[in-house]
Amino acid sequence: MRALFALCPAAMLLVPLSPAVAAEKGLIIRAGEMVSEPFIDAAKAGPVTANQPVTIVEKRGGWTNVESGGRKGWVRTLNIRLEAGARPAGSTGQVASLRTGSSGRTVTTGVKGLDENDIRNATPDMAQVAQLSSLVVSPAEAQANAAQSGLHEQQVAYLDKGKTKEKGK
Repeated sequence: MRALFALCPAAMLLVPLSPAVAAEKGLIIRAGEMVSEPFIDAAKAGPVTANQPVTIVEKRGGWTNVESGGRKGWVRTLNIRLEAGARPAGSTGQVASLRTGSSGRTVTTGVKGLDENDIRNATPDMAQVAQLSSLVVSPAEAQANAAQSGLHEQQVAYLDKGKTKEKGK
């Protein structure tokens, strides 16, 4: 009996530990290319097709590292739809639609992994705010820098509603 109890801890070390949280699963929304790094100009890592299932490995900014069919690569986060029931607890993956200008065009963007309470309860990082404040320059300094760089102030008139500016006129 003692031998059995002595073997149990050793046997437990040989059993692979399961991850505490299951990986998120998703589907590619539209066909495109995975890239090797989370940059638009990174080397291509292979194609993805619409409705291709993927496993989410990591998220960084607007990019998500995915694995599918034994290949890994980065795709834009907005090109992934989380599978039903695959969202982390508390996440709604809500989408916001914003109307842009008088053209009536609509831009849709998503905040994945954050719910309304996360956004409402967000607080500023005062160290970052202080760092940003240290970069402020006076209008005179900005004008001097612009003049030194050969930039000149220009007034641009607004277009009348419903009119467009034609090339060459």
